[in-house]
Amino acid sequence: MKPTTSLLITPLLLLTLASAQQQQQQKRPCTQAEIALATGIHLNIQAQHAEYNGTQKIIDIETQNPGDFYNFARLKGQLQANIQSGINLRQFNLQIAPEGNPAIPGLKKYQEAQATEKGQVDGLCGVYVEDRETLERLMEEVKGGILLNEGNLKNATSVCDFTLVFPPANEMGV
Repeated sequence: MKPTTSLLITPLLLLTLASAQQQQQQKRPCTQAEIALATGIHLNIQAQHAEYNGTQKIIDIETQNPGDFYNFARLKGQLQANIQSGINLRQFNLQIAPEGNPAIPGLKKYQEAQATEKGQVDGLCGVYVEDRETLERLMEEVKGGILLNEGNLKNATSVCDFTLVFPPANEMGV
């Protein structure tokens, strides 16, 4: 890059950053509905971490204790409950989302993913050679759902000044 080009780019970059900062400062405060939606999406992300951990526990029981169908059934039931909890949270989030909120399309996309995950878990049999492909796909889909909901969280408050800071999520710690 030529020195003159760099001298031109630097002021333009600073002007762009200043403009973005000014736009952020001009946002209106979030409404209670927007804050409630952001909180609900955050809770859903936490539920997704529970789904991820639950899936990992099923992988562990199937690989480390093959034939332990009692604990498999118990863990499968917990995972099904976690998924249902996530479905309930997403439905609630859609109900409370202010009309036209930028998070709504992502929440609807997440609805489709949840239906797929529910069907996958319902089909698990407790034998790793049979379940392996589904479990691996489920782990990837849950990670993708977390990313989608992180985007939904940003979108939910993209039109307002949201200064509340959530504690960090579980980060998939078993």
